[in-house]
Amino acid sequence: MATSALAQLPRAAVTASTLFSGALAALKIRPPLRHDTTHCGTIVDADGNMVFVVDMHHERSDAEVTDIAELMLLAINVHAGYLPEAAHG
Repeated sequence: MATSALAQLPRAAVTASTLFSGALAALKIRPPLRHDTTHCGTIVDADGNMVFVVDMHHERSDAEVTDIAELMLLAINVHAGYLPEAAHG
């Protein structure tokens, strides 16, 4: 399983981001992930393939689901080595 690589102590020359990205690649998930806003809570990879859904039973408001999805994306994408885009003002 791809996650087994994450359970091992990284070698000095290998960063956690490299291991995480390798685990995503083994699962055929291409970062960065994004929120498919046409389907609130649906997270897709760079190729548009669904990865997971936040609140699939619709127990929370769309605003809460969006906030949760954005937090999950931030954590996953940063850990995979993708910095968040700067807000355009």
